[in-house]
Amino acid sequence: MAGAISLSAMAALRTGSGLVSAFVPDRCLDTVAGFDPCLMTIAAPDNDDGHFSQDATAVLKIHSAKANAIGIGPGMGTGAGAASLVAMICKLQSIPRVFDADALNLISRSGPHAAETRILGPAVLTPHPGEMERLTGSKATDRLSQIEAAVSFALSHDVVLLLKGAQTFVTDGKERWFNETGNPGMAKGGSGDCLTGIITSLLGQGIPPCPAAKLGAFLHGRAGDLAAAAMGESGMTPMDLLHFLPVALRESTGK
Repeated sequence: MAGAISLSAMAALRTGSGLVSAFVPDRCLDTVAGFDPCLMTIAAPDNDDGHFSQDATAVLKIHSAKANAIGIGPGMGTGAGAASLVAMICKLQSIPRVFDADALNLISRSGPHAAETRILGPAVLTPHPGEMERLTGSKATDRLSQIEAAVSFALSHDVVLLLKGAQTFVTDGKERWFNETGNPGMAKGGSGDCLTGIITSLLGQGIPPCPAAKLGAFLHGRAGDLAAAAMGESGMTPMDLLHFLPVALRESTGK
């Protein structure tokens, strides 16, 4: 899903990152590079099916040394190569990271307590209700139960957890915070990928994980509200959210 990582990378640029690189399988490199000329791309070894090969991990190790923050998961798939990448990123405890989408699915598959997927160091996890159910067993249809599960998970794993949905919930296991921006027009494929890029950008700018998750959720929702006001909820897309993200950022930070 080349569009997912493209949206994430562009959201990071729109949130103030100076340099953003998308690490993608070689055969979708041109697609992602063509999304916007401001994006940089890094080609990863891939399999015949176009997904990451296990050789991709060695390449990422080299490039990750230069990173101020890493976001992983959008559009990556859940094959063996992707699993190897997630296991490596889980151990990069000196770099703040965002785990989303298939990265969360791979952590759920192994189990968050498993040695290979135990997250060390600063991290934000951004599950939607379905991913949260796979991660904790708490039913996607039971919002209150998932909120309590989020608090427990964040505390026991020493991470920040952002639970998507109406009034996105952010917790570090001690603090509880509900976001009040956003609208139903944002419930479209790609919107969550933008959020991954926003929070990754904020982490890379030195904002600690919990404040970054809260500000990221607010900016994401505010950009969506601006897009809805200009275009209507029904017709807006995540691309419109990207367009209004700098406006939301300027309102909130003056930058």
